[in-house]
Amino acid sequence: MRVRSFLMIVLGSYLLFQLLLGGFLYLDGISPAAIALFLVFAFSMPVYLNLAFVRKWPRPLWMMPLFFGYFFMSAVTSLALGLLWGGWWTTRHPHLVAHSGNPSRSVQLALLSVIWGIFLSVILKNHLRGPRVRERVLTVGHLASELEGLRILHVSDLHVGIFESDRSLARLRAAIESISCDILVFTGDMIDRKLPEIDRFLHFFGDLKGRLGVFCVLGNHEHWIDGPAIVSRLEQAGWPVLENASRRIPLGDHGITLVGLSDPSSEEPGGDGPDPEKAFLGVSLTDGDAVVVLAHHPVLWDLLSSYPATLTLSGHTHGGQIGLLRSGWTLASPFYDYDLGLFSRETASGKQWLLVNSGTGYFGVPVRIGVPSSLEVVVLSAGPSGS
Repeated sequence: MRVRSFLMIVLGSYLLFQLLLGGFLYLDGISPAAIALFLVFAFSMPVYLNLAFVRKWPRPLWMMPLFFGYFFMSAVTSLALGLLWGGWWTTRHPHLVAHSGNPSRSVQLALLSVIWGIFLSVILKNHLRGPRVRERVLTVGHLASELEGLRILHVSDLHVGIFESDRSLARLRAAIESISCDILVFTGDMIDRKLPEIDRFLHFFGDLKGRLGVFCVLGNHEHWIDGPAIVSRLEQAGWPVLENASRRIPLGDHGITLVGLSDPSSEEPGGDGPDPEKAFLGVSLTDGDAVVVLAHHPVLWDLLSSYPATLTLSGHTHGGQIGLLRSGWTLASPFYDYDLGLFSRETASGKQWLLVNSGTGYFGVPVRIGVPSSLEVVVLSAGPSGS
């Protein structure tokens, strides 16, 4: 239901912005025939994308940046022109309107230049600043002394592709290497659109180490591209890929178990989909142990209330990439119960945590406003919890 609502809101908003732009072009004196061609072009992208997803054609990932990039540009431009044509500016500056009573084209261009300049400055600043490193200390009841202070570095949604330059990837690697951790985990969408991107990903990150190992699960993008081939490449590089599987790391008389769930998108290429029963098969715990689940999509947390899942690490949402500072609201909030940050609940097996990482990369457009990219460090403790 949430997916359908998301698609309806996205398509409805997109349709509205294209009609607004068409209206502004008409008021500006552009011929109806030219406007009709513009609208046909604008509507062709979402129609094709919708057909591809509904009919399960090969995912047109190459079109995603075009669609969302144009969507973002048309939204900002429509809102700016709506402000101008709505009279807020012209009623206060009547000398800036044309003889027709409409805003002159020079005024329109000037306003658009100022607004786009502000947007691009904010976007560039956020891109150059790099990921925010956030450390969270989580209280785990009955945690064994061997696991006290265990540090897990959570990296998600790099989307290595057209939006990530070699320089930005080198900066990200340096940021990851600067963080002391016992276990390094990647929760999917490591690449963006095509299979060769996995080689570029491994070039920059393939030799990263955690004291106790590096582990990962695939995201929807890997499954859409070629899940089995990507699993093979990662495992050749020495990265255990926990697709509905687990790995126990002994620590003295106790240990930590990593459990990986396949993404829901794995069902579409003919895979098994997420299977908690299979993933937890053979997981045996003693009092004081901890279980960390890697699940790209945070919705999978709903499947884990009856399992001994101490902490689930997810990504996927990107926190919407755009949000209102300090309010907690993001573009992901209307569509995900778990959109960004830390969540908890009480279950029969004890307290469970979910951490949704905003990721380090981009999907659709290379834009982050109010939702910085993030590297998350989780520290396990039997003491007081921080955030």
